[in-house]
Amino acid sequence: MKKKDYAFEAKRFIEAVGGKSNIESYLHCVTRLRLNLIDKTKVNEAEIKASPLTKGINYSQNQLQIILGSGVVEAVYEEVQKEMEVSNLSLDEKLSNDKLEDFKLQAKANKEALRNKSGFFGQIQKGMRVLGDIFVPIIPAIVAAGLAMGVAALLKQILKPSGAELNSLLWIIVDIITKTAFDSLAVLVCWSTVKRFGGNPVLGIIIGLMLVSPLLPNKGSIAAYNAQLDFFNDQSSKGLNINQIYDYWNNAGLKWMGTAPIIDDASKEILVDATMGAPITAIKFWIIPITGYQGSVLPALIIGIVVAYLEKWIKSWMPKSVNMIFTPFLTISFALLIALFFFGPILLMVEQGILIATKAILGIKYGFGTAIIAGLLQAIVITGCHQVLQGLEMQLVIDGSLPGANGADPAGSIFNAIWTASIISQGGAAMAIAIKAKDKSDKELGFSAALSTFFGITEPAIFGTNLPKVKPFIYASIGAFFGGLFAGAMNVTCPGMGVTVVPGLLLYTGDWVKLLGIIGVNIIAFSSAFLLTFFLFKEGVEAKKTKLGLKFDELKAKVKFDKIKFRKNKAE
Repeated sequence: MKKKDYAFEAKRFIEAVGGKSNIESYLHCVTRLRLNLIDKTKVNEAEIKASPLTKGINYSQNQLQIILGSGVVEAVYEEVQKEMEVSNLSLDEKLSNDKLEDFKLQAKANKEALRNKSGFFGQIQKGMRVLGDIFVPIIPAIVAAGLAMGVAALLKQILKPSGAELNSLLWIIVDIITKTAFDSLAVLVCWSTVKRFGGNPVLGIIIGLMLVSPLLPNKGSIAAYNAQLDFFNDQSSKGLNINQIYDYWNNAGLKWMGTAPIIDDASKEILVDATMGAPITAIKFWIIPITGYQGSVLPALIIGIVVAYLEKWIKSWMPKSVNMIFTPFLTISFALLIALFFFGPILLMVEQGILIATKAILGIKYGFGTAIIAGLLQAIVITGCHQVLQGLEMQLVIDGSLPGANGADPAGSIFNAIWTASIISQGGAAMAIAIKAKDKSDKELGFSAALSTFFGITEPAIFGTNLPKVKPFIYASIGAFFGGLFAGAMNVTCPGMGVTVVPGLLLYTGDWVKLLGIIGVNIIAFSSAFLLTFFLFKEGVEAKKTKLGLKFDELKAKVKFDKIKFRKNKAE
């Protein structure tokens, strides 16, 4: 079909939903054009279905989803974007005062009817839908990077014992391909959030780049540095000298962490780390610690919302003659200051609290401690505070790599099994959604998200399928609990970290009992989440109820609107 036909169909869709003034925001996913409407009673479904491009329509509260198919949706979206941007007039300038007042009353009545119908859980679903709107556009990048990262990790684990050179140009290129999307996750989230809330997406990109600037200390590197420092201080407190500590480092299976740091014998502090460079700590501004947001999701999302509303507020009073110059400057400056001096310190305090609580919970016996951590771990990942746990894991691996009392074999670390349970369970829930889904795009997204978890990547499953639907994420967390319970009860430990699920099996090949144990963790966590989601998640039923109740909801909204309008006329 020619491009002019896409333009015609785009105009048809816009007019069929009540015109530009009725579209609050718009975006697209793999196969669907998603229009967030102010008043869904204005939609002419027959006109939309009359389009030769339309394969079906679906509602998610006030979001109309027009199913067009892969390839077609991108072309139509481009034309919708052009049509929506034809006029820069505000809504107030497009409508007369009387029409605008009636329009606002109608919108208010519809919103009140929706809130009365939905209740608390409905509001949660609405919030999850917003998360879906934010993460759907960036899911392809995360899926691609996740699969590449999993394959690269598997190859490295296979080639490392053979002494293959991992610092070659080839592996540098592989690292660029695999790590860029995750290291820049804050940039992607901030961009998509600002766009979703009606701000300038370019400002979201700039703020996101600032949050992960190499000029700011990397949180993951800080955690690794603290783990190394704790190890050396702990061994020094036992009366060991620096040479003995180095022997442990080089001979007790710790070479995977890199070359041993250089320690000052007097102060017992790391002077230079051959792997990471100079010691890495947070920048201190008075008592306020400042770090980067590498790998963080929630802070970038919150800052994205701040940027969108801050830009609108500044634009509301900024003279139009200098708006293009000063609005972006003030938005960027204030948003970055808020991120570094307000959200940053709060996030660090939360991370320290999570670290302390995790250590305490891990002490619970009979596997319940590991079960609780496994069940909560992906919720912590959403906040971005999981990086501090990587430092804890490193410390556990270090401690577990040293000989036990009377020269007993090293105990290893159980944290890898905890990670594995929490990750593969999200894959189980995503797989169940994919099998149950009737829409082709939902199936494709569910299967690809589940496949990513096999390589240790959960972001596509969490943000693409499970979290927006709420219940599957909960069921996955329950599955992780059962997997963690088995891991704790069977003491499934290994001498390393960094890779999980399928690539992670290689960490257990030195002990067939442990290998069988981690396979059991994978099976239990995956199957529990899959079965819970498959049998308890009733998205199809809920969708049918929504469609059956649509006319009734429209009638309630109409009655509410008439009451408000009657009171207004009576008052006049």
